[in-house]
Amino acid sequence: MADAFVLHEIQGSSVWANDGERLGLVGEVHLDRKTGEPVWITVDLGLIAAEEHYVPLISSRRNGQDIFVNYSKDQVAHSPGANPENPLSPGEESILMDYYGLR
Repeated sequence: MADAFVLHEIQGSSVWANDGERLGLVGEVHLDRKTGEPVWITVDLGLIAAEEHYVPLISSRRNGQDIFVNYSKDQVAHSPGANPENPLSPGEESILMDYYGLR
């Protein structure tokens, strides 16, 4: 299980798309129900209507305070919206997994 120090390091990190564009800052970190490891982050893209988007951490890498994800800014911007104030439900996670091609 990820400890509080690891979660603190991830929150507030800058997130970068695979096309080199900065997406924004990590808002929330969502953990796998079984392992307790971080698997999803939310990012506010700073577009006209401020809405956070979930981004999977699979195939991502960290370098200091930067997280590089394997998705383009456009792909993240068109992903299903997020309500980071509530835990990610299994149904929402399923929709996101389908959207990001994780099955």
